[in-house]
Amino acid sequence: MERAIFLRNPNKLHLLPRHYSPRNFFSLFSSSSKSARSSSFTRRILHRPISPLTPRSLLLPRRCRFLPLSDTTYSSSFHFNKHHFSSASPHAIATQCSPGVSTLPDEVAAKYGFEKVSEEFIGECKSKAVLFKHKKTGAEVMSVSNDDENKVFGIVFRTPPKDSTGIPHILEHSVLCGSRKYPLKEPFVELLKGSLHTFLNAFTYPDRTCYPVASTNTKDFYNLVDVYLDAVFFPKCVEDHHTFQQEGWHFELNNPSEEISYKGVVFNEMKGVYSQPDNILGRTAQLASSLFSNCLILLISALFPDNTYGVDSGGDPKVIPKLTFEQFKEFHGKYYHPSNARIWFYGDDNPTERLRILSVSRYV
Repeated sequence: MERAIFLRNPNKLHLLPRHYSPRNFFSLFSSSSKSARSSSFTRRILHRPISPLTPRSLLLPRRCRFLPLSDTTYSSSFHFNKHHFSSASPHAIATQCSPGVSTLPDEVAAKYGFEKVSEEFIGECKSKAVLFKHKKTGAEVMSVSNDDENKVFGIVFRTPPKDSTGIPHILEHSVLCGSRKYPLKEPFVELLKGSLHTFLNAFTYPDRTCYPVASTNTKDFYNLVDVYLDAVFFPKCVEDHHTFQQEGWHFELNNPSEEISYKGVVFNEMKGVYSQPDNILGRTAQLASSLFSNCLILLISALFPDNTYGVDSGGDPKVIPKLTFEQFKEFHGKYYHPSNARIWFYGDDNPTERLRILSVSRYV
């Protein structure tokens, strides 16, 4: 099964290609190649239900808020594992940095509380990649420097759910509904209208949650970074029960003669997902064949015992109403912490400024 990804545009609807891999996630933002991708994504609106024609997959983000990007894409994928870089790429050859890429001395990193773990020059994309680790919190920062004017920032948290109440999904919606420094109702919407972004979004995966932004304007880029950092670390939603009810679930009664019903942004969205024909067919087939159903349950239990991949991080409409506000707050406090974060910078901005912003703002 596959799950569709929707972009924030009500006038266009495209599907994410079946060969998409989360591993190539950050390659979506670069503007270094000329391949068009207008047909590579599916557009969606934050508060609208998912199309019933859209397939689903555990390997794809549970939901997201994509915006139109430039019509170019990054020519290669780059990833790292723990504290060293992958050696799988035949072109990732360590060599001297190109003249257009600046370097960052170890003493400068130490000044801002970071230590350099490893660095490598990637010749195929003419980029200098440096992995830093914050000494106090343990937050990892990947700093990729090159001559690409499209500057990218992303922060990722490991968020494995224990059940299908959709906590990661609801929290991803909620943190963008105001923060300590930006106490607006929906800063995300204001950024959509007023910033010079080339990308502005958030993803919920089965085991992690990502918050990426991009801009070609340096001042605007650092403003986006600050808004997102404040949103994930100091959101109003953990103190505002109404945000939880709005984005998660609540009771609603429009007419005294009618029955009370469940409502909520994520609840309604996942009702749409669970109403898709392929999902209905799958559940009907399981009920029609008890043997197949029992075998499937045993297989899932054997493959994913007490594992995040055995539940739905997006949320099951039948289970979402079981989520409490206390569980919601506890999940944020447990996983939305610098020690559980990986931060990504990419582009032609000053690598020193990247560390300075993280240090001075006291987000890490």
